[in-house]
Amino acid sequence: MQPLEALGRRLRRHALVEGLALTVLALLVLGLFQFGADRLLALGLAPRVLLTLSVAAALGYVFWQRVVRPLQISADVTSIAQLVEAKHPELGDTLLSAVAFAQEAEINPHRNSPALVERVLDAAVERADRVETQGILRADRHRNFVGLLLAALAVVAATTILLPDTFAAYVQRNWLWRDAPWPSTARIVPDGFVDGKLVWPLGDELTLMATALDAVPDGLTAEIESENGGTVSRSMDRRGAQQFILDYGTLGGPLRVRFRIGRFGVDERTQWYRIVPVNRPFVESALVHVTPPSYAKQDAFTLPTGEVAADVIRGSRVRIEATMSQPIAEARFVPRGSDAAVADVEIVDGDQLRVAFEPQRRGSYSFDVRDETGLEDTRPVTFLFNLLGDPPPNVRLTLPGLGDMVVPNAKPTLEMSVQENLGLRDVTLAYRVERAGNSDDDAPVAWDAVPQTEVVPYQLEYVRTSDWELSDLGVAPGDRITVQLRARDYQPVSNEGANESTNGGRSETPNNLGESVAYTLRVVTPETLRAELGRRESEWRGEFERIVKTQRQLNLRILDLFDASAAEGLSTSIATRLSQEARTQRQIAGRARTVLRQFEQLYSELEINGLLSPTVRRRLGSGVIASLRTLISEQIPLAADEIDGLRDGLSPEALRSVETQISAILARMQDILADMLKWEGYNEAVTLLQDILRLQEDISQATRRELERELEALFESDG
Repeated sequence: MQPLEALGRRLRRHALVEGLALTVLALLVLGLFQFGADRLLALGLAPRVLLTLSVAAALGYVFWQRVVRPLQISADVTSIAQLVEAKHPELGDTLLSAVAFAQEAEINPHRNSPALVERVLDAAVERADRVETQGILRADRHRNFVGLLLAALAVVAATTILLPDTFAAYVQRNWLWRDAPWPSTARIVPDGFVDGKLVWPLGDELTLMATALDAVPDGLTAEIESENGGTVSRSMDRRGAQQFILDYGTLGGPLRVRFRIGRFGVDERTQWYRIVPVNRPFVESALVHVTPPSYAKQDAFTLPTGEVAADVIRGSRVRIEATMSQPIAEARFVPRGSDAAVADVEIVDGDQLRVAFEPQRRGSYSFDVRDETGLEDTRPVTFLFNLLGDPPPNVRLTLPGLGDMVVPNAKPTLEMSVQENLGLRDVTLAYRVERAGNSDDDAPVAWDAVPQTEVVPYQLEYVRTSDWELSDLGVAPGDRITVQLRARDYQPVSNEGANESTNGGRSETPNNLGESVAYTLRVVTPETLRAELGRRESEWRGEFERIVKTQRQLNLRILDLFDASAAEGLSTSIATRLSQEARTQRQIAGRARTVLRQFEQLYSELEINGLLSPTVRRRLGSGVIASLRTLISEQIPLAADEIDGLRDGLSPEALRSVETQISAILARMQDILADMLKWEGYNEAVTLLQDILRLQEDISQATRRELERELEALFESDG
């Protein structure tokens, strides 16, 4: 019985080893399938749970069939004896009979002969000793399954040791049902993220950068999820060997981003990273206070809230108080296009900025700030200051009706005009006299000044007309007089002196000086001036003669047009020519006006220099100038208008009126020309008489000198 029991135990061990080996093999096959499906498809939680339950069910079935059920089969000595009898028919049921007899506690002699039972048992033992159990136990099969079991266990152990991350991810994802990522050969590290979070200014252009460590994938995609749940995928550009970059656009709110690596099967994805928007610091409100320089005598003022541009006088002091949107760690006040701060900025209570400075140039300024997180204000409020330069006074001096030649006793008229935007300090008439006979190497002639006492301090405008007696200067023919008007305001020349102390309202530093044009007058004799004026009069009388000739030709052309219109009527060509002649008539008026201005200038110079006699006043003033004014302002415009009116229709009355007008113009011109010739003849006669008188004076002086020499010679001979 003991050999059969031992054989039974061995059979059970063999069955257990085979069952375990097959179960472990099934576990490897199903686990590999599960691993491949999840690794390639990156299954979600629900599919993984379903697949795990399916694998567990399949393993349970194999375990039941190959381990549990074989162990449930009866392995008593009778079953073992039957198995041995089945493998060895030559035993002839001897072994079964012996087992049956052996299992009986007491042999009934009435049914079985004890002697016979003993012989059967002896025969069974003898035959059983000659039977081999190899065919029953299959040692080679047992070894194969043991090797298979050991190999399966070795594979599991090797996977755990060689691929711990992969094995751990498989176990966590498929057996512990966690969302653990699969390990990857490419590690994606996003730049700028701290603890999975990137702080980025709201409204700025968002740039995502990621670096691939270890293996570098062929491509990388950013999956971006907005706050409302919308998701977009953007391919990232390769930059360099390991870096990828994406220009997302303007950041409008919180985002989540993860990076996807394309591969066979389902792409790999990193964890989610957060992008947190924050506001950049900016100026919420600002007040600009302006204090003008003391010399300007103006009150300080504050711009309305929201206004950041102002016109300020050079030398003004500007103070700005700004409220920022968040606490500021660092602040500077800089001009546009420069990094040099113009003044120190005071930070009060974290978000209040104060700066005071004096603008040195026109331009814009802004706060360069940085908050506690290092963010800057990229769209700063620009403060624009336009510096009013307070230019020197605008000074104008004119000598109406005066040329560049004067006689010693002339009395020119001075028209003085000064404008100042902030206030005049003083106005001075400056002149100098260069005496005849001084060489060019002499020292420059000093200026004399005549203060204008009518000027009131801080007066904005000064206008005055006065006569200037040149006889008070003691000038003689050959001298030169230079005259100029000068004015000063209260602005110091240098900005540094703009706020210096004042004495009686007047700055103690040099002030702006405004100067008019300087006029230079040559002092000549009356004869020289008359000769020059006569030359000019003759020149412009010649110009008027040419005007008269042009008017005469115009009259002839108009009369010819009248004759042509009487023969053929008012045609288009005649109307066009009439329009052209009307323009010519107006052009004659312009030329005559130029001659009038020149004769008015001659008249004025004669009057200023005291050379205007009653005869000249009558001939030149009433005869030439007054007639020219009537001709230019009345007769010529009326004639031009009537010639233009002929284009609308020719009538005998209109033709006679035009003929009358153009004839009257020509007659008036002839009269004016006659007066010019009379005045010119008068001037020539006067000049000739003055030459005779001068010659007579020269003869008298020569005779006197000759008599003096003769007397001296006579007295010398007597001695």
